[in-house]
Amino acid sequence: MIAAEEPEAHLHPNAQRKLYKQLIASNGQIIISTHSPYLAALANQSELRALSIASLGVCVNQLNVDLVGLEDQRKLQREVIHSRGELLFSKAIVLSEGETEEQSLPQLFTKYFGDNAFSMGINFIGVSGSGAKYRPFLRFAYDFNIPVFVFSDGEVKTTQELKKNYDKIFGETDIGNSPNITILDGTDFEGYLLDSGFEESIKNAIVKIDGTDKIDKWIEKKQGTQEKPQKTSQPPCETCKQPIFESPLRDYYSPDGQKKAMLEILDTKKPMYAQAVTEQLCKLDSDKLPPKIIELFKKIKAGRIL
Repeated sequence: MIAAEEPEAHLHPNAQRKLYKQLIASNGQIIISTHSPYLAALANQSELRALSIASLGVCVNQLNVDLVGLEDQRKLQREVIHSRGELLFSKAIVLSEGETEEQSLPQLFTKYFGDNAFSMGINFIGVSGSGAKYRPFLRFAYDFNIPVFVFSDGEVKTTQELKKNYDKIFGETDIGNSPNITILDGTDFEGYLLDSGFEESIKNAIVKIDGTDKIDKWIEKKQGTQEKPQKTSQPPCETCKQPIFESPLRDYYSPDGQKKAMLEILDTKKPMYAQAVTEQLCKLDSDKLPPKIIELFKKIKAGRIL
């Protein structure tokens, strides 16, 4: 047997990886204790054990691979363990759908609490999608007994998929009243900000990136052009049995026309606009942040994570 305690000490990441390969190539049982996400990311999911202090001693958690299908095992290995090894050392994980939220929420967390999320052991993760994209992270958090919070878009299909995948891991849950799930009001993050009175913050972000005339030029260029095809409520085609789609014409002179233009502009450069929008929101007093973001932070605090 070989037991190595924190072999990563004083080694840069590539040297840690090299040492790990040398250790596991040895004969006999190998036990490695580590705080290195690089070493943790190299291990197979069945090999990982997470130790934490409990009221009556030490609690040992591991992934229950018997309850995970082969496809989810691959997702866990690829999307969580190999690429997010630091999650093993989290006190809490906050999941969201898109890159805007992944950029914004940690900075807004600091604005609200006055301290950095990472220093508190909280990781914010964008899962790059909805529904099944959450599942490997939820399974990981459940098996390793790590508190997990979800900040979700509010479209009907999105919330249905979230519930379906959340229930698979945690059992039947009323996600609309869950202490660790926050759902936006029928829209995505950018749409929620515009619908909730933060239009000026969005406008200032666009001006910072593309100048004062960006919105006017966009409206002038795009007015009357076709939007992306949208599924209608009409009965399916009698011949091919497929849903009917239509491409409505853009009308920026309707009551919500300018909001629609701003959403389209944001969608063209999401990573760049995400930071600009966050900077605008951070100029607000902490109690004036968007209500759903405050709701999320209050749930994290109520979970006794901080």
